[in-house]
Amino acid sequence: MAVDRTDTLFDPTEGLPPDARARRESERLRGAAAAAYAHAPAARKRFDDSGLHPDRIQDLRDLAPLGVLRKDTLPQVQAAAPPFGGLLGAPVASLRRIYASPGPIYDPEARGEDPWGLAPALHAAGFRPGDVALVTFSFHLTPAGHMMDAALDRLGCVVIPGGTGNTEVQARAAADLGATGIVGTPSFVLALLERLQALGLRHHLDVALVSGEPLPTALRHQVRTVHGVRMTQTYATADVGLIAYECPAAQGLHLSDHVAVELLDPEAGRAVPPGAAGEVVVSLLEPPYGLLRFGTGDLAAAAPGPCPCGRTAPRLTGILGRVGDAVKIRGLFVHPSEVDLVTLGVPEVGRYQIVVTRPGDRDEATIRVEVRAGADPAAVGARVAAAAQERLRLRLAVEVVPPGAIADGAPRILDARHWE
Repeated sequence: MAVDRTDTLFDPTEGLPPDARARRESERLRGAAAAAYAHAPAARKRFDDSGLHPDRIQDLRDLAPLGVLRKDTLPQVQAAAPPFGGLLGAPVASLRRIYASPGPIYDPEARGEDPWGLAPALHAAGFRPGDVALVTFSFHLTPAGHMMDAALDRLGCVVIPGGTGNTEVQARAAADLGATGIVGTPSFVLALLERLQALGLRHHLDVALVSGEPLPTALRHQVRTVHGVRMTQTYATADVGLIAYECPAAQGLHLSDHVAVELLDPEAGRAVPPGAAGEVVVSLLEPPYGLLRFGTGDLAAAAPGPCPCGRTAPRLTGILGRVGDAVKIRGLFVHPSEVDLVTLGVPEVGRYQIVVTRPGDRDEATIRVEVRAGADPAAVGARVAAAAQERLRLRLAVEVVPPGAIADGAPRILDARHWE
């Protein structure tokens, strides 16, 4: 299986031998570090506090004195110096968009072509100029929809900005407009394909790029064999954009040229041995956002050997889980502190807990609440459901449980999902 060399239009490192790739990454890392030090006050303070100066950086290993800036702490960092915690090395007026992710975390989008770097992932997934692509990620506050829109525009595709929900409307639009590709979470893509089938609509969908939740082998196989769509996954975050993407060989996720990645022991902070799982720690190589050694909280391992596709970028085996206590539900990270805020305005609630399960191919989330004596359980449940949707942007089922059913000290989010 040979790499499609038109990929070099979107990833200039493709085909480079490892030493040339490493030199290019180190050169760009030095530039990003120098820019952050010169223009982003919080980044400069990280350097000064660690005793490290950008002039001393030769490669990624030299960033170790900075420590790791963890995603779970980013809301507090930004709140201390709004809106970006002193990490943006450019005036706010220079940005194209600002997003608000749960936390809250505010994410800057720079001006320019494909600023999040998703074009290589879409191209590897099979999207080509002239394709009509249905994007089912949100275009409201969070960046996923616009991330994909910008990359598809760079590829010369036509975009249907579907957003989330409205499955039947989107299914009919995909059929009527001759969509050839679809972008979204695995579970929603499957739901839309099943709705097309249930409505008896003929579609032209051929390729799908999915992200935001794990892709089980059985779901991928079902989409391919039952619905005729080749599904490819990618790994991106609202903070940095593309981190890694799958090629047609589907033997791991190739690291993006957009970032430099370390796999670190979450406790010791040292690089893990080859093949061991470590936290994905990312240094963004694209100023002006000075995110250096940013701990995503995701666990992954390096894939051994070369990829049969011919690409030379190193690979991750896949995302194996989470380090911290934030949990990704239907593509959105939910922080325990946000669960507190959901119930803060409902004083009739005692203990509470969100339980996440996956009985089929979709996440199910239920917030269990203990209701104080004398309160109307149905009314309290309705208020909690409304508060959860407003705060978390998730529809949660509410289960009222007897006092004492939730143990003292139980986690506010219990991830009870089982993956293949």
